[in-house]
Formats: sequence, structure tokens, C-alpha cells
Amino acid sequence: MRKELVWAGIIGISFGLIIAFGAWRIRSSVVSKSGPVPTATPQNGVEKSKITIDKPKNFDVVIASPMTVSGITKPLTWVVISVEKTDYLTRSAGDGSFSLDIEPVAGINHIKATSINAQGNTSSQEILAVYSTSFREDIPEAPEDAKDSDLDKAVALKVAQAQKPPKAYIGTITDIMDSTIQIKSVDSQIQQIATDKFDITVVNTKGGSKTVKLTDIAIGDFVVAMGYIDGNDVLDAQRILVTTASSDSEISVSMQKVDGVAKKSLTLTPAAGGEALTITPDKDTQIRSFSDGKIKNIKITDISESDLMIVVSDTTGTPAISRSLFYLEPKEE
Repeated sequence: MRKELVWAGIIGISFGLIIAFGAWRIRSSVVSKSGPVPTATPQNGVEKSKITIDKPKNFDVVIASPMTVSGITKPLTWVVISVEKTDYLTRSAGDGSFSLDIEPVAGINHIKATSINAQGNTSSQEILAVYSTSFREDIPEAPEDAKDSDLDKAVALKVAQAQKPPKAYIGTITDIMDSTIQIKSVDSQIQQIATDKFDITVVNTKGGSKTVKLTDIAIGDFVVAMGYIDGNDVLDAQRILVTTASSDSEISVSMQKVDGVAKKSLTLTPAAGGEALTITPDKDTQIRSFSDGKIKNIKITDISESDLMIVVSDTTGTPAISRSLFYLEPKEE
């Protein structure tokens, strides 16, 4: 009986080894045919330079100038803020925070924040903000003889104003009803704009600035509606601009090493490696230096070879247009 148990144990162990060996052979065959299973590796510089704009939020309505743009990125990283035709440069603090005051333009402001380090790694975020000095931050009180429904509207709007900042819905009108306008937004969302909350100021900015009636708005118009968003994601409009759709510019930010300086041009090589290029600034190109946290205007001849420079270009068309050249004085690196 004891021998039978021993033999049964030996047979069981042998059978298990055979199964394990077969599984190993199958796995080896699969791996050899398909290659090793790849492991996910982070892209070089992506997480290191990630940037987030905290203020203003996307589609905020801003009524004060200058407009503060703030956020967070990697500590001690260069930050370029580009808006319309102007670029600004700063450096993030030891905790990664940054803040810059910019001069907004009336209406829609395309704001792009780009972080870039000495190796040329970049990360960016873009938002839209609307600047309007005419937007009424304080909602007028309903008159003493107002009906209960009007008082309810006033209270509801006061609560919305206290809880949320003013926002803008921007897009093309697709439908008009008695008290609601429907638009297809610039980010392809269907949005509703309520037009029955007190008086609404409507301004046609195409070819000037003219106050018009709400009934003058038509399907197909591109509008910027400003107000407060209710719990149903409907914008209670207080001010509407009828304007033209603006096209986004393709803004590129790069770190370049200065290889050569001529009277009217620069020869640069990308810090990340690549072919040299020659830049000839035009009358609209801003050439500035960054030193001790301060920006000042300089000439090409003030730039030295072997130093670093941040180049901001508009690459919408061909050839690219140099918007800004920021010379980083050696003591800042």
C-alpha cells in the first residue's frame, strides 16, 4: 500500500512538471514571434514642462485691465504668454507658480501659455477670455413696483452672480426663439442663451460699434454673449456682441542657441538639436532681453554668440513670422 502511494506521488509530480514545461514552451513561442511586451515610458519632457492656466478660466468675462494670467508649471521654468499680437515672458517660482499682467484687447482674447526649459521641451495650454469694460458686473435692482416674477428673476440672477463669475458663450447662431438664442460654439457645442432677463445691450461691432435691437440679430450671425450660467447651463445674457469670427494663429515657441550675429539677422540652432536657421526680424518683431526678472528692448547687436534665446513665431502661414525674440542673458541661466 505504501509503495502505491509513493508511485502515485511520483506520477502526480511528473505530470505537473510536464504541464508546466508545455506552458513554458507555448509562452516562449508567443514571445519569440511577437517580440517582448513593450513597457510604457513617459515622453521626454512632457510631464516635466506641463503647464496649467488657473486664471482666467476658459470663456471668462474680464472687466479690468491689465488682465492677470496665472497658473502652475515646473519650478524655475520659462513661461511665454502669447495674446493676439503681443508676447510676454516670465519665469515660474520655486513652487512652479507664475503670474503675469497682460494688456487685453476689446472682445475675444486668444491666450496661449507655453512653458519651455533650457533643453527646448515645451508644453502649452490655450484658452479664450472676453474683455469688456461695458459689461455690467452689478445687476440692476428690480423696481419697487415690479411683479413677483420679475423679483424672482432678480433674486435668481443675484444668486448666480454671487456663486459664479461672468462667462461668455461664443459661436454662430443656429436658431432663434421667443426668449432663447441657440448657437454652435467655437468648440462645436450646442449652447442656449436666454434673452428674457431684464434689458440686454446688443452691439454690432462689424465695421464700427453700433447699438442695435435684439430683433436685429439673425441666424448665421457670429456672437459673443456675456452673462451668468444657470443650473441648466443656459447663459442669462446681459450683453451681446455681433462680430466677425476670428481665426486662431499657430504660435510656436522654441529655445535657440545663438551661433552668429549680423547687423540685421541672427543664425540660430535649436537647443534640442537640429539644423541652423537664419532669422531676419522685421519692423513688427519685438527684440527684448530678460535679466533679473526684468524685460527691456534691445538691438540685435546687443546679443552675444553662444547664448540662449526664446523665439516666438507665428507659423500660420509660410514662411513663419518672428513675433518675439527674448534674449536670455547668461547670468539668468
